[in-house]
Amino acid sequence: MFQKHYPWLTAGLAVAVIAMSSPALAQQIKVSQTIVEKVINQPYAQAVAKIEAAIKGARFMIIGEPNYQQMQRMVGRERRAAKAYFIFRPDLGTPVFDNDFNAAMEIPIKILIYEADSNRTIVRYKLPSSALADYRGLGSFGNDLDKMLDNIVTAASK
Repeated sequence: MFQKHYPWLTAGLAVAVIAMSSPALAQQIKVSQTIVEKVINQPYAQAVAKIEAAIKGARFMIIGEPNYQQMQRMVGRERRAAKAYFIFRPDLGTPVFDNDFNAAMEIPIKILIYEADSNRTIVRYKLPSSALADYRGLGSFGNDLDKMLDNIVTAASK
């Protein structure tokens, strides 16, 4: 149906557009095979505080925290609130270094969080299982990390 009127619109993008425009649909929108997007029905500041608490509750460390809104202000641009978290746990590095040292390039994990509107916040992340899929011996570890990230974002949305 969409392809007829919008040939540039891929099936995955069409699903994301429909899901984002309909509040009755699920909160999680799978943007692609590798990117997950979740809508948190909370204002940005509240969602950020809950994400931070959920990250720490899962024993992850916030290693980096670029603030994209602040960076844009430095060049005279006003943007909606947006930041990222680079997170990881030292104990989770062991399987990476034991199986394929080259996979260290995929850690820490990056989570993007940005303001959709005054009462909704978007959280996006690349599935660790996808990022680690090409590395020796890390398939099930990537799946475990997927679950950990899902738990963090789910906890933040409550």
